[in-house]
Amino acid sequence: MRSSVGVSLGTCGIRTSRTTEDGTWTDAAPFDDWQLSPSPEDVARVVRGIVDRPDAPQSLGIAYRTTDERDRITKALAEEYVSDVHLIDETDAALEYLRPGLASQHRTIALFDAGETGVDIDIVDVESGRSYGSTRTTAISGASFDAVVREHILGLGIVREPHTHDEDTALTAFCRGIKEALSTHETTSTPDGEHILLERHIFELSIARATEQAATTVRQLGLEAEFYPDAVIAIGGTSNVPLVRTTLERFLQLPIIVPEQPELVVAGGAAVHAARVDVDRIAPVVSHRPALARLGLIALPIVGVIAAVGLFSGLSSESEDQPLSTPASVDEGIRQTTTPSAARTTTAT
Repeated sequence: MRSSVGVSLGTCGIRTSRTTEDGTWTDAAPFDDWQLSPSPEDVARVVRGIVDRPDAPQSLGIAYRTTDERDRITKALAEEYVSDVHLIDETDAALEYLRPGLASQHRTIALFDAGETGVDIDIVDVESGRSYGSTRTTAISGASFDAVVREHILGLGIVREPHTHDEDTALTAFCRGIKEALSTHETTSTPDGEHILLERHIFELSIARATEQAATTVRQLGLEAEFYPDAVIAIGGTSNVPLVRTTLERFLQLPIIVPEQPELVVAGGAAVHAARVDVDRIAPVVSHRPALARLGLIALPIVGVIAAVGLFSGLSSESEDQPLSTPASVDEGIRQTTTPSAARTTTAT
């Protein structure tokens, strides 16, 4: 079954998403790379790991943010000897993913991409992908929400101030886990239930003003654009915070759509794009290793061909004047592919 993998490059990591031809999405966790501030070279290494796997996809796409990043990714892929990878702008990738599921009345949308360091807002035409206006705000971000949780946790006195880089990284991951848990729970507590860590309404009080500023930015951009949006699509990991959706609804009075996994929309769109472009291709994506590395792979089939030619020549010379004596299954296969005249022709040649 054909499959496709999409890759997106974010501020805090590389995300991947995999789909099959029947539209089923599978977990691409083995390909995830959560290092901070990954580079195009890191993307190329992740892609190399994907195409070298036994279950390498038939199509592979990468979403980029800027033309400079696109050029650097292209160069890095060449250095890793990887080809047949399709690059696509991340806004176009998001539309590739979202377009099939949008209602027909949503012709113009506000793409609200809330990530680790801020929100990218783009008013776009769904069908053509034309942009009517874009802006960026840092009023809210995944990092600022994590900082709110961190300040609260340290204020409780149940966790001490970190003194090393590893301790700081661990505390950041801990606070991020609390924030993500509050997306589906009203309260969080320690595993033994002895201490309440943070309640959702307290968290929302801390981020309410900043979230309203982000919603105001969307409304202002929509008023300045050629067409006011019919709906808002919130993607990116920070869109999982419930207050983001309710605030956008209250300020904009528009349908607010949050996909099931908003953080994987761009990577998923890159996978959809690659599969669509490669609809007629059969061979999987491959990595082209240097010539010396390929020589060993080429030599064995050649030796096998030479050996096979010698074998058939020998059989032909021995059997020129007498019928072949072989087991039934082998004789049957020979009768389907060769004739005595063909064997004699081989001997003469």
